[in-house]
Amino acid sequence: MSGAGVGTGGALLIGIGNPLRGDDGVGWHLVEGLGLQRHQLTPELAEAVAAADRLLIVDAWLAPPRSPCLLRPLVASGGWERDTHRVAPARLLALAEQLFGRCVPAHELLVPAFDFSWGDRFSPQLRRQLPEARRLLRGWLGEGAAPYA
Repeated sequence: MSGAGVGTGGALLIGIGNPLRGDDGVGWHLVEGLGLQRHQLTPELAEAVAAADRLLIVDAWLAPPRSPCLLRPLVASGGWERDTHRVAPARLLALAEQLFGRCVPAHELLVPAFDFSWGDRFSPQLRRQLPEARRLLRGWLGEGAAPYA
C-alpha cells in the first residue's frame, strides 16, 4: 500500500464516509482523484500514513445549523480499541507511530453535514459549504489561500 494515495509533496489525503448516504459522502467527493476513499479508517492504513510526509483526513460531521468547515490538527493518541475494524483518526496516527516509528503531521477537515439519508446527492446546506471546504483543502495542499483562517 505504500505510496497509494500519496500526492504531490508526499501528502496523503483520505476521504472517509459513505457516498450512498447523502452528505456522508463529502469526504469521498473532495479527495476524488487526489487520495484514498474509504468507508472508514482501518488499522491497515497505518502503513500508508507512516509512508507519507503529512496527512489530511476529510470527513463529514453532524453539525448544528450555520457551522463552519473545520480544519484542525490531529494528535496521535489512544489506547487499545475494542473495535479493530475501524479506528479514530488520532488512533490511526498512534498506530503508524507504534508500528512503523513515524508520526507524521496530520490534520482533519470536517465538513458540516445535515442529511445522511440514502442517496448520492448532497443537501443544499452542504452544497453551500463546498466552496469553503475546497478552499481549505487547496490551502492545506499549498495550492491557494492559507489553510488556517
